[in-house]
Amino acid sequence: MHKKTLAAICAASLLAYAAAAEPTNHSQWTGVWQGRLDGQPGVTLTLAEDTGELGGTLVLNVVEKQDGQARIAATEPHVLVHPRLDGSTLSFEIRKIDGSGDLVNFTVVLTPEGKARIHCLDCGADAPVVDMTRAQ
Repeated sequence: MHKKTLAAICAASLLAYAAAAEPTNHSQWTGVWQGRLDGQPGVTLTLAEDTGELGGTLVLNVVEKQDGQARIAATEPHVLVHPRLDGSTLSFEIRKIDGSGDLVNFTVVLTPEGKARIHCLDCGADAPVVDMTRAQ
């Protein structure tokens, strides 16, 4: 009787492990997402699951207005830290470029129209929410 219980527990454990190891379909997320600020390229989010998990990079362009014209003043490339999905929301952090090692929190929400909105949660009340489209 004890052997049957042990065998059932082992079988259940193997099934749970196999289900957890199944790759998740991230096709609605993978690709290159681009957003504009003041008519300039403002953000590029690249997502892939080459390692079996969703990961990628974020390139932020600092857009400034000079003489009434928007221009890119700086470009900041980042690797996504701790990306995680919760339904239609992707959350992740990036490291500040100031050398402090501090993390900055972002969310990206998929819209019903197949677009996405990215927002920096730690960038102050005036941080823009940028609409992004997936490049085809």
